[in-house]
Amino acid sequence: MQFKVPQFIDIEDQIIGPLTIKQFLYLVAGMILLAILWYFLKLAAFIIVAIPIATFFGALAFYKYQGRPFVNLIGSLISYLTKPRLYLWKKEDKK
Repeated sequence: MQFKVPQFIDIEDQIIGPLTIKQFLYLVAGMILLAILWYFLKLAAFIIVAIPIATFFGALAFYKYQGRPFVNLIGSLISYLTKPRLYLWKKEDKK
């Protein structure tokens, strides 16, 4: 009896065109935020604010840092900044 062994199980399925569902949701969230800002800001202010926001959401969707998604890097950064960083080491004498 032969069984088919799944391959490429670490690759996410592409749901919407060439995008995975996570990539699509990150881009949609960025577009919704930009649409809200478009409504409240004037053109010059919108452009100044929109470029970093679009870059951030684009990085969330597509950028990989050392083979890991950018969202993992952001999570590690938040974890590092919020947890205490006081490490004490007391050397024990060998007897």
